[in-house]
Amino acid sequence: MGKSYVGLTQCFYCGEDSGLVLDRRLWDTFEMHVGVINMEPCSECKNLMGLGIIMISTRDGESGSNPYRTGGWVVVKEEAVRRLFAHSPVLEDILQKRWCFVEDSVWDAIGLPREEEIDNTATRCRETKNGSETEHPLSV
Repeated sequence: MGKSYVGLTQCFYCGEDSGLVLDRRLWDTFEMHVGVINMEPCSECKNLMGLGIIMISTRDGESGSNPYRTGGWVVVKEEAVRRLFAHSPVLEDILQKRWCFVEDSVWDAIGLPREEEIDNTATRCRETKNGSETEHPLSV
């Protein structure tokens, strides 16, 4: 079988398939035919970033641009992130990027839910903004 010039890209944030890459010049990069190629969020993550900050749990002591992920993944309202990280020097960076990694010990200390604790049966969520309550479809 010859080389494939098609690659399936994955979203850096959620890991879901997000697109195809077709390019004959990049054939060496497609040995596995799947992977993250940039930091552009998929459409679902982009929508969620508009609602809040994506937080991804990582193993304690990990560092670098893509530390070992331990399965925690939530979207937290910006107001809550401002309170949680009020005295942190990275607050403005988190708010600008709309996502962050959180070490497991911090994740547990602030009470973020683990995957097994999340109710995936809910289909709608309510949001109160400026005294007005609205309802949105819930994506988990």
